Formats: sequence, structure tokens, C-alpha cells
Amino acid sequence: MDKLDTAQIDGYLCEKFSPIHQAFERNFVQFSETGAAVCIFHKGKLAAHLYGSYHSPNGPWANSDRVAFMSCSKALLAICIHLLAARKVISLDAPVKTYWPEFANNGKRNITIDAVLNHTAGLPSHNTGSSGDIFEWQKTIHNIERAKPIFLHQQKLAYHALTFGHILGEIIRRVDGRTPSQFFKDEIAVPFDINCALTKDPQFTHRAIINTKAFSPSLLYFMSHWLPIIPHWKCQFFRQCNTEYHPNSLSWSQGQIPAVTGHGSAYGLAKLYAFLAQDGALNNQQLLPRAQVRKLRELSIAGRELTTNMHWRMGSGIMLNSPPFCDMGPNQESFGHMGMGGSIGFADPKAQLSFAFVSEHFHQPHKNDPSIGGGRMQNLIKACYQCL
Repeated sequence: MDKLDTAQIDGYLCEKFSPIHQAFERNFVQFSETGAAVCIFHKGKLAAHLYGSYHSPNGPWANSDRVAFMSCSKALLAICIHLLAARKVISLDAPVKTYWPEFANNGKRNITIDAVLNHTAGLPSHNTGSSGDIFEWQKTIHNIERAKPIFLHQQKLAYHALTFGHILGEIIRRVDGRTPSQFFKDEIAVPFDINCALTKDPQFTHRAIINTKAFSPSLLYFMSHWLPIIPHWKCQFFRQCNTEYHPNSLSWSQGQIPAVTGHGSAYGLAKLYAFLAQDGALNNQQLLPRAQVRKLRELSIAGRELTTNMHWRMGSGIMLNSPPFCDMGPNQESFGHMGMGGSIGFADPKAQLSFAFVSEHFHQPHKNDPSIGGGRMQNLIKACYQCL
């Protein structure tokens, strides 16, 4: 039976954005989608919020369902850091050691918060620690304290896939006392009604990831036990992980890995970016001061990123529109963050638009769809801009 006839899709759609419905339906046929959600705000108003499923083991998708969105988490964490900077609790150009003295060990004394935010801190990975440490905060922090930089500070653009979260998260913990997930919940999620979090919250419904090939036990074992034997820095990313390193595991549910353990709804992610698309303000609430939003999205570095070997443009803790790696539509001003598996959230201040897409079915690049983010995301982004 044609999936167009059977995919269960619900939500809200204003007439101007009707092409989104066709694109969302098409994803269930073209990309074997099992469950996903898309949300768009335009000029501060909800323009589209669709969610649907097709024979999903998780059942029908409800409007507030959360799902793992991996590195989309990094933007949430960056906003927390910018909130502390706006309150003059921290200075982004200060060395990390100012707030975390032990970080200075082994040649890290000059690394600034700014450098961590734009992935030029020189510590994309490290060879300290062992399998499973990533799920224990203090062990991971101690491992980072012992680590030596791989590159000189602010010399190379190299994605800090996991270290980004623990370095910035420990700064939050040192100056505020709360964990990064608790800080985000107290200061952003609750007061601004943002249905997102930096860890799983048992009060919400979370959808399990369906396509788990990216997290197969054999692959995770190889990446955490055998690959780190090779001394090259690119082989050390998952040294501290183990076979529990996947969004469906109990360790993941209980862990604090703020670079990747974010969960949320498309509506929550799009609403967060709706604030940023309008210089930090939405519905008479101010998430961040205008000047801080400008700092967040200001170009800080552009060039070849060493992990992906692709061209990136970075703001301050957030990606700037960087096609083809992270394509956020036609406007260069767009900024946001993509996550492994194909989730994305971004703001486009030029179009006064925010966009979010999340899915339970993880995309992995393959012959028919080799892009990092996947064709589902791009189908919806293209349809979105056709509506303007």
C-alpha cells in the first residue's frame, strides 16, 4: 500500500505553508520514514507544525513527543554559555582556567571559552581515560584535565564532538553550581516554555531511535576498544564510550553528555530558534539581549574542518549556513546546528524564520543519499522557502 495513504500525520499548517505537508508526506515514501516532526515559525508566529508516523514501533507521534537530536544539543549549551556571558558571570574571551583552574594542566592554560565555542581549542579528542568514562562526569572532567592539546589554540578548526559539551558544561558547573542540563531547564526550558532538554526527562514521552545500525554493539565496541589503539587523534573520539553509547540505552538516559544527549520536540527546537531569529525576543519575552544574539551568530571562523574535510562557517558555539555540509536554505545569515541522524534547528533572521526537523529514524549517508544531514531535511527546507 502507498505510504501516502497510510502515514498518520497531524498538526497545524497555515495556508501559506501548505507545500510543507506534501514534502513531509513525501519523506515517508522516498526515505522510508517511520516517525518525524517538522515545525516552522515565521515573523514570530507558528506557521507549520506537523508530526507523523508510519508503522512505528513507538506508535503514533504526539505533538509533544521528544526524540534524541544529538549534536543539536550543542546550540542549547552554547545559549546557556551566552546567557552567563550576558549576565557578566563569565567573559567569553577569558581562558577556561579562569573558572576551572585544573583545566590549565598540560599546555591548556591559554585556551579561551571563545575557542571552545568555535572548535578551535585544539582538543577535539584526547587519549586519556578508558571505555565507559563518558557516562561519569567527574571521570571525564579529570580526563580532560590530564589531556594535552592536539593543535595550538585557535590554529585549526576541528570539531570537538564530545569535549565541547564537557568543557563548557564544567564551566557552567564551576560558576553556577548546577549541571548544564539543570541550568538549561531552570533558565531556558521552563521560563520560556521550550520543549527541549540536555538530557532525558522522565516527565516527558521520549521516542526510541528506530534505525540503530549507527549504534550497533559491534561497531561501538570497535570504536571504543580497538580504534583508540591507533595513536592518531581522529581515532580517539570514542575512547571513553562503550556499547551503551546510544540514545536508547539506560546509561544514555541517566548520563550527562551535553554535547549530544539533547532531546526535544520539533516545536520546542523551532520556538527556541524563533527567539534567535528576532534578536532574542518573542511574545514579549527576551531570551538573550540583542547584542548577545549578534555575538552568537557573528562569523568567528571559516575554512576546512579537519574531521569532515568540508568547508564550515562557525559563529560562537553555533554553525552558520555552510552548504553543502550543513545547508540551512538560501540565506547566508541562517545559523543553527545539525545533529547526527538528520535532525536540525536553525534561525534565519533575514527571512524572520525558524525551522526544526527531528526524526526517530536515524539517517546514515549511503549511495542513494550521501549527504550528512539527509534528503528528508533538505526536502522540507526547500519546501519551506518556496512558501515565502
